[in-house]
Amino acid sequence: MSHQTEDFRDEVKKEFQLERMILFSDAVFAIVITLMAIEIKLPEGAHLGTTMSNAHALHLLVPAITAYVISFFVIGAIWYRHLRLFSILKDYDKGLVIHNLALLFFIGLFPFTASLFTHAQGSVLAYTLYLGMIYCCLVAQLLLQRYILVRRPGLCVNTDLSEHKRLYQRTQVLTISFGISIALIFLTRQLITDPEMKTMATWWIFLVPLSVRIFAKKKPKAAAVAAKD
Repeated sequence: MSHQTEDFRDEVKKEFQLERMILFSDAVFAIVITLMAIEIKLPEGAHLGTTMSNAHALHLLVPAITAYVISFFVIGAIWYRHLRLFSILKDYDKGLVIHNLALLFFIGLFPFTASLFTHAQGSVLAYTLYLGMIYCCLVAQLLLQRYILVRRPGLCVNTDLSEHKRLYQRTQVLTISFGISIALIFLTRQLITDPEMKTMATWWIFLVPLSVRIFAKKKPKAAAVAAKD
């Protein structure tokens, strides 16, 4: 009886500690998004008044709003995968804590790189740092998924992990295609001599959703073939 009580206390303790890790992670995500929104403010000297000045002031906000929208959807997608991944955990270890903190480390740098992207318009360095930060977040999440689903599946509850492994494979495709897109963007920018045409290099980013969509279509077909065999 005492042994069962001790086991029950250990399970409750693990659940409480996992809950603390999840709450801490959620707080980081929420704070980062809030800081991103705070960055949307009129530049010094700009003011709202006449119709012309209103249009000019709002035009100045376009880079900040663009950075916020992109960052919001990227952070939201990462948070959603984080939510689903942690929903199947029953235990944790030091490796899980380290991998989770690594992801939160890069998430926390989003406001800084987005601010550079907003205020240093046309700067290749700012553009590189911003895309690089997104890539680091994807890699960190991929490593977190790999640690839980491949290296330490014993940390998960006794459930079917096939859907989570499929999501892990999708993250692999997303991360690889995003890395290739970044490389192609900057290679293209170096090859294009006309400054006005350099912005066309960003079209390589559409390789990412295209790759993910191709993966999504091939996966059901592969599963159907395997079922027939």
